[in-house]
Amino acid sequence: MDELDKRSVIAGVDTHKDTHTLCLIDHMGRTIGTFEFAADAKGYDSLADKIGDPATCIGVGVEGAGSYGAGLTRRLLELGYCVHEVMVPGRAKRRPGRPKSDPADAEVAARQVLAGANLSKPKEQSGWTEDLRQLIIARDRLVQATSAMINAAKSLIVTAPEDLRRSLGDLSRKDLRRALASLDSDAGGVFLALGALGRAWDLQDREAEAIEGAMKGILEANAPALLAIYGCGTVTAAALAVAGGGNPERLGSEAEFASLCGVAPLLASSGKTERHRLNRGGDRRANRALYQIAVTRMSYDQRTKDYVAKRKRDGKSKKETIRCLKRYIAREVFRALRRPLEVKGPSWKDLRPARQALGITLVEVGKALNVGFQKVSYAETGRLMNAKFLEEYDAWLKSQLRIVG
Repeated sequence: MDELDKRSVIAGVDTHKDTHTLCLIDHMGRTIGTFEFAADAKGYDSLADKIGDPATCIGVGVEGAGSYGAGLTRRLLELGYCVHEVMVPGRAKRRPGRPKSDPADAEVAARQVLAGANLSKPKEQSGWTEDLRQLIIARDRLVQATSAMINAAKSLIVTAPEDLRRSLGDLSRKDLRRALASLDSDAGGVFLALGALGRAWDLQDREAEAIEGAMKGILEANAPALLAIYGCGTVTAAALAVAGGGNPERLGSEAEFASLCGVAPLLASSGKTERHRLNRGGDRRANRALYQIAVTRMSYDQRTKDYVAKRKRDGKSKKETIRCLKRYIAREVFRALRRPLEVKGPSWKDLRPARQALGITLVEVGKALNVGFQKVSYAETGRLMNAKFLEEYDAWLKSQLRIVG
């Protein structure tokens, strides 16, 4: 082993909200020391000084690089260290008799770097994907709060006076929100309670819509290829973009991305039975996003319907079929993440000017394409990023132009 290796160190860090614990070992696996630092900017620099020159550090294993260790990870990368995200085994998988403490976890992280086991490149948590992550959290909380208010309002309506219950009982969600928000609060009692819930519901719905609009703007500017995937809406595309992170190139293959999303098939064969089972691991938000795309295609895409029918004839269950679909969709998403600006087919921005130049109404287009005029409007305004429908609509407009010409 050359002179550089003999003076090299490996670092492991166990991260927490207020403190980070550092363990240093040498190239032979011998412990050099364990140290504790504050989880702030000054502590990050002190921790880096303790590790020493990045040129003599083989690697730094950080547990929780995407949560409590996010700030430390960013700082170490800025300083030029080779940083790995490590997975310290949980209680069930920990070796019997091994202590559970911050220094012990930091040492495990360092030894995993030395062994090259259970390592991954940290996801970049900055830029537009970080903005999306924060917006997703805010929107989710607003939606959850809105659902709680709707349930509370409906429970009050059940026991409300007969006239009020009859007037509110059969309204749609949108009409109910409007009716509750307009109730006279001065009447007191149930009117005051329902009115307050209705106004809060209306406000939070508008806030959630505004956030979703901001998310769509970010995606259109940075990853239109995700929005162009059939069945992939704004919230779904945002979840997949966040799963990829600001550096999707860290994922070496589509199989890695599928494993990250929990849709890589797991072998579950026994005896003469050969099959794969569902994967319960991975990023569950991304997994749910792939599921949403799959069920949308199963309802509206004829090619997917044919595939599901074939799988059913082959003896596959519905769950197994959806698993196969999600794995296929993960392949599409991976390509879109690696080439986020590459969109094939027509742009939605060209459709409305072309239609208006021909003097054709939305209703006429809807009848010709056998869809509702609202779908046509959504396509023209970018609210429906369905590449297949956009191509169909564009081809129909061009055929009308040839007829007129």
